[in-house]
Amino acid sequence: MGKSGRNLWGKDDEPGEKHEREEGANKEREEQKPMARAPRLSHEVRQEQIIDAALELVARYGTRGATLSRIAAKVGVTTPAMYAHFRNRKEILRTAVETLFVRRIRPHLKPSDGPALERLRSIEAGHSPLLGCKDDDCSLHALFEFTAASPQEGLRDVVVKNHRLLIESIINLLRQGQAEGTVRKDIDLVQTAWMIVGRGWMENMAYVMGLSDEWNRERSLRMLDFILESVATEEGRAALARASSLDTSMPPLGLE
Repeated sequence: MGKSGRNLWGKDDEPGEKHEREEGANKEREEQKPMARAPRLSHEVRQEQIIDAALELVARYGTRGATLSRIAAKVGVTTPAMYAHFRNRKEILRTAVETLFVRRIRPHLKPSDGPALERLRSIEAGHSPLLGCKDDDCSLHALFEFTAASPQEGLRDVVVKNHRLLIESIINLLRQGQAEGTVRKDIDLVQTAWMIVGRGWMENMAYVMGLSDEWNRERSLRMLDFILESVATEEGRAALARASSLDTSMPPLGLE
């Protein structure tokens, strides 16, 4: 439209039409301006953001739903920008599995000193507070999604490797207990470690299915007591009873 106030069809503008057209043009020019760049982050920080976004999306949509475009949108970058930090989606998910296991295994590796059986009880008892979605942490749901992921996702070997590391950490504690004289020498170490870890998985499953009111923390700890009692020597049972009496944060050990 020229300065005469006529529109493209050679007709005079209706009242307010010229103003609306100018408003639209101004808005269009404003939208075409380049967006202000977000502060540039280090490679490590951006990688951590991507992994956190992937874990949240896996927990919400499953592994197949954690697409590159969704991860990029969650982080606030373009999809092509993701390739500056990871080779592809598979590498993102595999790194997310590794990160998740490190975050959830860490309690099994601390404290680093003290009698083995007492450490086992305190470490395993600390599993219950890890359950749930607290402070936007839905890692338990992501853990189950990774475990149940299709073989085509290429994640199973990472899950298996990390689970075996967890089993091995429990076996090492049981061996320490044998050296201390608190764990029987005749037990099957692998079977006992799987029983202890399996108790944690049962608690996980109850939470995911919404059955925590039936299989609650107290029942889960009772099962742990039964397992530890079954492998402890007389000296070990006495040590566990003493530790239980001093720890008011956990129910008393169920020893007869």
